[in-house]
Amino acid sequence: MILNKKHIVFDWNGTLIDDAWIFVDILNALLKKRNLNQINLIEYQEMFCFPLSDFYQNLGFDVTPDAFSILKEDFVFEYNKRQFSAHLFPDTVDTLDKIKSHNIQLSILSASNQKILSSLTDFYSINRYFSNILGVDNYEAVGKEILGFEMLKNLSESQSDIAMVGDTDLDYKISQELGIDCILISRGHQSHKRLSALDCPVVCSLADLLE
Repeated sequence: MILNKKHIVFDWNGTLIDDAWIFVDILNALLKKRNLNQINLIEYQEMFCFPLSDFYQNLGFDVTPDAFSILKEDFVFEYNKRQFSAHLFPDTVDTLDKIKSHNIQLSILSASNQKILSSLTDFYSINRYFSNILGVDNYEAVGKEILGFEMLKNLSESQSDIAMVGDTDLDYKISQELGIDCILISRGHQSHKRLSALDCPVVCSLADLLE
């Protein structure tokens, strides 16, 4: 499905790493602290969206500026305690190896904070696969589109030879803005039902990309 491309741009959270459950765990800690209803993974995948302030508001959080600032700090504090608890999906390394064996270049484009992203890709020992590992400079998942345009300018491949692989409608939206193909994987942060409503292929795993 992607082996005819020359460069694949991967999202990180929920695409290469199985971490949606950590986000649910953290959110439930924050919800409990504020006496709000907790959620499970299925509910999370149906609700998760960008901008994050909309998602938090839908969960019942106060997202006025001061309250949202405290909420972000609480989330980062809780995330730092758990960030190395997740694992790469079982087919991540094998899929990256097989794609690289076809002389295809790889990059990561993430809405995660750059410092966190760099520490995680280093922790999981996968830096060697990627020409670029790009995250945003904030903790609000803002700026991924801008990073994408900057990355595209520095790639030698034409847009028709590049594809994005992600797990949310944001990845699809960015791919459309960049003018590149997109494939979404439905085991991450948004449900198969939601992703299937978008005008792009949806698969169940990274291994499916090779078929």
